[in-house]
Amino acid sequence: MWLSGQQKRPADEGEGQTGIVTMSGGETAVLLDRERRGLDIYSPGGYTWTPRVGQRVLVIQGRGEIPCVVGALQGGVPDRVGIQAKSLALSGQAVSVAAQRGATVSGSQVNLNGQVYVNGEKLEDLIRRIVASMLGG
Repeated sequence: MWLSGQQKRPADEGEGQTGIVTMSGGETAVLLDRERRGLDIYSPGGYTWTPRVGQRVLVIQGRGEIPCVVGALQGGVPDRVGIQAKSLALSGQAVSVAAQRGATVSGSQVNLNGQVYVNGEKLEDLIRRIVASMLGG
């Protein structure tokens, strides 16, 4: 039947597909029309990431016949971050960082203006609590 042949056709040159990551870490594999293994991961310069198993990713035709992962479906950034235009959010299993107005990143230096929270507690309050416990107060 004509429709059955059209549903899972391989991507043409330059055409993207989405798939689910089935292996991550040493070798990346994504389930597309079939499982593809050994995919390269592309990202913006200076940024390195590894897609996690179960994540939906965008795959395009890479060098030669090897497809490559170029991004992941956005999601997982806490709603309270409120990402807007000209904002940046980085999140992972162990960290979530949002840089919006009042925050700048330059080389290895991060400048934060405004209130800074650590696990929902103001940074100043956290420091006071730690110092007080160290001084026995």
